[in-house]
Amino acid sequence: MELVEATILARGQQPWIDVVTRRYQARLRILNSKGSRRRDEVLQLVEMIVDRKSIEGLLSHLRSDPEISEMEVMSSGQGRLVGLIRARGVIMRCIVDSDCFLLSASKAKRTRTEWRVLGTERSLRDLMSRLARRGVEYEVGEISEVKRIRGLTPRQEWLLRTAYERGYFDFPKGIKLRALARPLGISAPTLFESLKRTERKLLQEHFRGSEALEIH
Repeated sequence: MELVEATILARGQQPWIDVVTRRYQARLRILNSKGSRRRDEVLQLVEMIVDRKSIEGLLSHLRSDPEISEMEVMSSGQGRLVGLIRARGVIMRCIVDSDCFLLSASKAKRTRTEWRVLGTERSLRDLMSRLARRGVEYEVGEISEVKRIRGLTPRQEWLLRTAYERGYFDFPKGIKLRALARPLGISAPTLFESLKRTERKLLQEHFRGSEALEIH
């Protein structure tokens, strides 16, 4: 099962994301997402980087957005906002239901948003099929194969990437284990064990590759 990363340019149907990336010129990353029982709703853990002068205006707009049913966002300083948003969104729901992971969303062409997704070739085909059935206008940009780390599951790779991007491996740490685990929906001990197993596999892979080198 090969992992691929794809860029999809899609037209509209994500009002709040369009506002964040276009009107407020913010950089948006979806750190985690899962489906909701309500039609087309998705619960998302998001990170937004925006000019500090625009923070209040952005938050005010999101709070009044009728497509957002739940929002808990806090500022971590320097124009960085992190939190949970539950909102309607056809494209996001298609991504979640196809078992793809959303890496980022950003403005692209005038009326389109660029979505970077990670998945298998099968889940990517499923995503395209769902978008077509829902009448979403889209085009596929670059598709590239992701070099898999032998022995890691897609979930382990995703957790490792999330921990890295959130600063867990920084020194000093950019985020503590409990704060990282909470929005991911898993316990701190479970996350710690998963990251430790992943680190061990990475070390095994590294030293396995060094076995052929001998010093005489």
